Amino acid sequence: MATELQIAASRFNGAKSQGPITIDGKARSSQNAVRHGLTAKTVVLNNEDPAQFKILCENLANDYQPQTEYEHELVSQLAGARWKLRRCNILEKGIFDKAVDETRPRIQAEYEGADEEVVTIFALEQAIDSPQLKSLRRYMTQILREERHASSQLEKIRRERPPQLPAAVPVSENASVRNEPGEKRSENGAARNEPDQDTETGQINRVAAIQERR
Repeated sequence: MATELQIAASRFNGAKSQGPITIDGKARSSQNAVRHGLTAKTVVLNNEDPAQFKILCENLANDYQPQTEYEHELVSQLAGARWKLRRCNILEKGIFDKAVDETRPRIQAEYEGADEEVVTIFALEQAIDSPQLKSLRRYMTQILREERHASSQLEKIRRERPPQLPAAVPVSENASVRNEPGEKRSENGAARNEPDQDTETGQINRVAAIQERR
């Protein structure tokens, strides 16, 4: 399914990633890798690229952040369903391409000057009635139900999950305390109320002036 360019880009992006750093992060990453590997064995065909499926699983896990076994199972179901839908799109294109190739000689022989648009119209009419496409459409309908169920459950869980509060910043015991105007502090940092020097001097001057007037 993936081209050589896509595979190379995937390897390049993977080489740039430093991966999880904490012990818990490494443990979760290891568990996810096991889950993705087990799911890939039952979903990815031999001619498909398991690395691309792993990227899909990791993107969905990063998006929904599963925490319980049930949530991990839902993510695996969602990844499997979306991978199968991608495959169905490729198969549908193959059915139409095959119908066009088979219809072209007949249409061009019957209709002089028939272009590719005319050929495609006749080919689609032929492919729509084919049992292969009908079977594929029934298969896609089943997968879409699985995809919608898993995604709706994950969205519900994400909406009901309590938000994570930011960690509180500890206050250092030696943090400096700003003195308010007119407030002095003792050596141990406790507030010590003392009269403002300017206020005391003003009171003395006023008393002296009263005595002079007498």
